[in-house]
Amino acid sequence: MEIKWFLGWAIWCLLSCWPSATWAQLRFNAYSGGYFNVTDYAGYTAPEGSHRFHIQYQGMEINEPNWGVRARINGQIRPVSGENVSGLPFPAEKLRFQFTHDSGNSPTLADIGASMASIPFNALGETVLIAESNVPIAYQNPYGGSMQFHLYFTMHVAGGSYLDQMKNRAAYQMIVYSVPITFTLYGQAGGVLGYQDVVYHIQVNQTLSGAPQEEPVYGLEVLGAAREGTLEFGNVSNYVGGVTATYPDGLKVNANTGYSVAVKTIGPELTSLAGGQATLPVSVVNLRLEPGSNPASSGQYTEIALSDGYQVLFAANTGREAPQFFTIVYRTTGNDERLLRARSGTYTTVVLYQLLPQ
Repeated sequence: MEIKWFLGWAIWCLLSCWPSATWAQLRFNAYSGGYFNVTDYAGYTAPEGSHRFHIQYQGMEINEPNWGVRARINGQIRPVSGENVSGLPFPAEKLRFQFTHDSGNSPTLADIGASMASIPFNALGETVLIAESNVPIAYQNPYGGSMQFHLYFTMHVAGGSYLDQMKNRAAYQMIVYSVPITFTLYGQAGGVLGYQDVVYHIQVNQTLSGAPQEEPVYGLEVLGAAREGTLEFGNVSNYVGGVTATYPDGLKVNANTGYSVAVKTIGPELTSLAGGQATLPVSVVNLRLEPGSNPASSGQYTEIALSDGYQVLFAANTGREAPQFFTIVYRTTGNDERLLRARSGTYTTVVLYQLLPQ
């Protein structure tokens, strides 16, 4: 899960468009969509190779580092044909995205560092599909030319007994849900490089083969003020003694099996909103979790210095049926020379939280 984290002073995210010369063009297309016919309690998986992203550049030169891809479901997933048993929208997290392979042209999925795991969609906000590519979209030719690459993926509709609640209320009739999704290609500063609107349809049959099976429950959410964490340095004592920001019940975890919570930043540095070369290493900030109002029954807590590689904050061998809450604590240490020497201003980064089943 991704949150925007604001260091000391304030945090916000800049959105800008990539400036292109009239002779240069970067294209982002999602060749996807389709009809997902759910006929079994095991769910549905789209055929491999049936969905792909196509990224193409035509021009003389491009160098877009740290790009990423995200997806947003545009509204609740409601029936367009029929009325379901529960009266509730189709749960977004039951629809999942998964990269399968690439075209072999650079950059490949391995080059990018893309996860090959199944990624559940968020009901609210964007779902991160590629957080930050390890390699840029790059091309250079003084005479002009083009480059392109394809990233293939599949879509899953998770199985389980919840499908009974998604069936048509009227007997002997199927029900169809519409799922409008926007896939967006972002640049390193959050600028939109391209986007594609896609519509999927999920059909749930009245009679499903197989036996209803409950799948493990997993979910992670950053709540309230913790979505925009802030550390403020207002006087000398803040630099001498350090600063702490505490967010009670800032993290909610649903996991009925063992799990761990890991975290990383999208880059190795906090960057100044004033521009120029002013940066701070993300390691000036420490992060830990503490038991919240309804904590995990057991587990190991670890405080870490932030980095751009995933580090485990908490690990438990067992889960619980009820949601578990954690307090998020950000802090800096006293007399940190890196902060004492830093220019005044606002420095920002983005923190990614990840829930890993054990």
